[in-house]
Amino acid sequence: MKKKLLEKLKRIREVNPFSLSGFNYCYSRLLQELAYFTDSSFGRPTSAIILLTNRCNARCLHCHSWKLPPVEEMTTVEWKKTFHELRRWLGPVFISITGGETLLKKDAIEIVEYAANLGFWVEFLTNGYLMDEDKAGRLAQSGVKRIKISLDGSRSEIHDNIRGRKGFFEKATYALQTLAQKRDKWNKGLKVWAKTSIMSLNVEDLPNIVVLARDLQIDGVEFQALEPVYYSKQLGDPNWYKDNPLWITDLSALSFNIQKLKDLKERGYPVLNSFENLDLIENYFNDPDRLSFKVHSHDYEKKKNECRSWLGGLQIMPYGGIKMCHWMKPFANVRNRKINNAWENRQRCRKDSSLCAYLNKDLREFNFEEG
Repeated sequence: MKKKLLEKLKRIREVNPFSLSGFNYCYSRLLQELAYFTDSSFGRPTSAIILLTNRCNARCLHCHSWKLPPVEEMTTVEWKKTFHELRRWLGPVFISITGGETLLKKDAIEIVEYAANLGFWVEFLTNGYLMDEDKAGRLAQSGVKRIKISLDGSRSEIHDNIRGRKGFFEKATYALQTLAQKRDKWNKGLKVWAKTSIMSLNVEDLPNIVVLARDLQIDGVEFQALEPVYYSKQLGDPNWYKDNPLWITDLSALSFNIQKLKDLKERGYPVLNSFENLDLIENYFNDPDRLSFKVHSHDYEKKKNECRSWLGGLQIMPYGGIKMCHWMKPFANVRNRKINNAWENRQRCRKDSSLCAYLNKDLREFNFEEG
């Protein structure tokens, strides 16, 4: 056990412990590893995922956020109060602000600016449809560190088909290009990324997306393998991929285009995934039952199919619900409970798989938006 703990702690050394964020990260990771090896409930998150809204103006084939019923969303004042609580508890940790479509949320950019001004390392996700020059300029100057925009094809026929509506390709590429221009003018440290979900509808187009990213002068493309359709019954179905038309069955085409991505990366094109990561994506489509736990947890280096979200997972839903991961029900609400108190007294999903759709496998009717 001592040897395993030392191996885990080696990763912490990669962070600069002399910065405030580095100290907080190292301290939190140390608590997490000690909690894991002692089976204790102490520890704290090193990051948080913030869902501003479930509302979405797209009709994506691989995400059903747009099908969710309306909820009473947190106000701007409530989000600011929440960020203050997080800052006092966790320090300047990584915050990913996402949706739904984030820019449908009134004051979304004000909320982002506020979080960044508190010192959080902020990532902001959007489909880009509502982006304009003013919003791009504000975001570039907001203090946000990274902006990701969905780009699932190098042509409108592919991207718009996946997004379920016409005009999204034009808007996404405009948003990426405009943000890159504002980055160069206002904030050269800002990273502008495209995010691509790999599926049957775009597997032949993957290299073209990378070339387009270079032409748009963005910082790179992050590829992500297809997962069970978000906010659908597929999340609790171990056989979800077998009848899913988005699943890649032409494995030779997949192998060919993954290799082309590797070749482009070697030539300096902006492929953000590591070579090992690309190999894992290819292997995942060949053997999903064996590798899904890595892909679905977004932890491609994960060694075992076990829940570690109870150690450091934190998601806050649009209505204030607190979760440890996407696969579980909320266990508290920030509107009536202090976040640190709720998290420290959480039920550990590792010991109660009924809380978790992924570990349970039978929760086909799982209500992921129960407030």
